[in-house]
Amino acid sequence: MRDLNTCRLAIDEIDGKLLDLLSQRKDVAADIAECKLQKDQKISDPAREQEKLDAIMEKARALNLPPAFAAAVFKTVIANTVSYEQEYAINRLHHQKIKRSTSVAYLGPKGTYSHLAAMRYLSMYTDHIKERDCRAFDEIVASVESGKSEYGLLPIENSSSGSINGVLDVLQDSKVSLVGEIFVPIDHAVLTCAKVNVGEITDIYSHPQPIEQCSRWLKDFMPKVNIHYMKSTSHAMEEVQKLNDPHCAAIASHHAGSYYGLLPIMDNIANNVHNYTRFVAISMIPLLLPESIDAKTSISFTVAKYTPGSLICVLNEFSKLGINLTKLTSRPRLSPGHDTWEEIFFADVQGNLSSPQMQNCLEKIRSYTGSLKILGCYASDERKRK
Repeated sequence: MRDLNTCRLAIDEIDGKLLDLLSQRKDVAADIAECKLQKDQKISDPAREQEKLDAIMEKARALNLPPAFAAAVFKTVIANTVSYEQEYAINRLHHQKIKRSTSVAYLGPKGTYSHLAAMRYLSMYTDHIKERDCRAFDEIVASVESGKSEYGLLPIENSSSGSINGVLDVLQDSKVSLVGEIFVPIDHAVLTCAKVNVGEITDIYSHPQPIEQCSRWLKDFMPKVNIHYMKSTSHAMEEVQKLNDPHCAAIASHHAGSYYGLLPIMDNIANNVHNYTRFVAISMIPLLLPESIDAKTSISFTVAKYTPGSLICVLNEFSKLGINLTKLTSRPRLSPGHDTWEEIFFADVQGNLSSPQMQNCLEKIRSYTGSLKILGCYASDERKRK
């Protein structure tokens, strides 16, 4: 029988070989991603992945290894490989013109800021983009989770009105990963079917967010106007187009008015002239970004409600490691079986999930959290907006 030191040396040697093989696997994954790009195939192939797992469990049985253990190990390996292929494909699309089809779900119909964000986010795709306009945030998430859409775009916060709670709520228990962000300037305009004076308008149609973001202008110039809340700015424009009444107007994007034959009679009416909405891109395939990329990591977590200082303990760990939180907000936890007043916190962290510093921090805060979920790691678009 080998002594303990000899056994440990043997384990170290085997682990080194495993790492070498994983590195070789990554090189093959790059070639696979390139082939899929050239043939315009989807990055993820669930049927092939399941077929491979079945074969691995069968081989594990033959080697007298627990099949469940082998499946758990290779699920992680496969997931990381697919993530690498996705990241490789995105980098190639950004730097070279490659024909690649994709699909995207957004809050529609055409003409919404979500539609504009989706088209801008996928601007590197030079082939067909299958668009799916949805009527609600949970419908966007469901479209991605079901595989009907490769991507989804969700408006998560606005520089004037803050977090968009409906989006935070659908992300609580979703299976999607955040894979990107884009900041879209909001150019709210008053749109009508004919040129009229602002004082002649009696009814305004828009989504609640633009109404809130233009509240000061509405109070100053239209204090008695009738406000009609719609599911989206596109629905508002559709309604004004259908009414064909010059006394009715929509608040929506200046550029979107052309989709519905509407004319802008007043531009830039938002409370904040530097008004942006931050959109996040979602996918079923998480990204694994190289440490060299300026990244943002989004997480959600709960803390012990009746333990004094539990939230401070979490925040202190980020502070001690010099990791900056760019946003922290909370929402009531909606999952059944939890305390009525339990809160779930959402945080955006300036850091790459792949870095040892971030991994160390997440490991440290686990002891202070009831639940901790990595929502996604993605290239930061924030510093470009300064």
